[in-house]
Amino acid sequence: MTERTAIPQYRVTALNLGNLKLDKSVLTWQSGEGTLVDVPVWGAAVEGNGLKILIDTGVSTPERWHYMCPVWQEKDETLEAALAELGWGPNDIDIVINSHLHWDHCDNNWRLPNARFYVSLAEWEYAKKPIAIQEKLYRADFNRGPLSVMNYVLIDQDLFEIAPGIKTIETPGHSAGHQSTLLNTAEGLLCVAGDAACFMENLTAPTPPGGMTSATQALESIDKMCRTADRIFMNHDPQLKKYQQSDFPLVPKLAGGASNG
Repeated sequence: MTERTAIPQYRVTALNLGNLKLDKSVLTWQSGEGTLVDVPVWGAAVEGNGLKILIDTGVSTPERWHYMCPVWQEKDETLEAALAELGWGPNDIDIVINSHLHWDHCDNNWRLPNARFYVSLAEWEYAKKPIAIQEKLYRADFNRGPLSVMNYVLIDQDLFEIAPGIKTIETPGHSAGHQSTLLNTAEGLLCVAGDAACFMENLTAPTPPGGMTSATQALESIDKMCRTADRIFMNHDPQLKKYQQSDFPLVPKLAGGASNG
């Protein structure tokens, strides 16, 4: 009889890698227009199975993006400072998973010279020629400077295994090739959502974040995450705390019977 190999469990830490001031309707479609909210930019630092992984890399140069919205970082929110709280440095990162290639999710890619990067093939191709309303979101240097296509693994399937206990899941709608990440943790299956959901309201209403490429796909992706995962880490969730490592929100039950809540 073949002995089963235990699936590794991973520890996930929330790193605050910048902040944005946005109209709430950017995050909750058709809700909150005219209300300004301060929104964190989270990266998920993942450790386990001998790996150090970062899911989304946050803001590198806030002043570069002021034409988009007010953007700022506290001293402990630069990539180097946030990683140092874990005893990590930029050279220690083995893997980066980008949920998508909007600037606030990949602006620090170039600072991670030893990492192997994972992004969906659909997102890579879409980033070359996005729809007009999203063009300015794709101006980060994810494919210039020290990085090229040779640094990236381009994923063209659902449930792609990054490592035992870590799989990407296709969650398009916010962008054409958006992906989220499923991780085996001590508290169950955690979905690092990227921008497939930003606030709990996205899941409970449900309503997708604004600025999407497809409302239908975005709602299908919300349903898919809630039916797959036990807990969710949303990369703009204002309820998370710096360096939080447990008690990430439970996914809600949706009409028709999502599994948890």
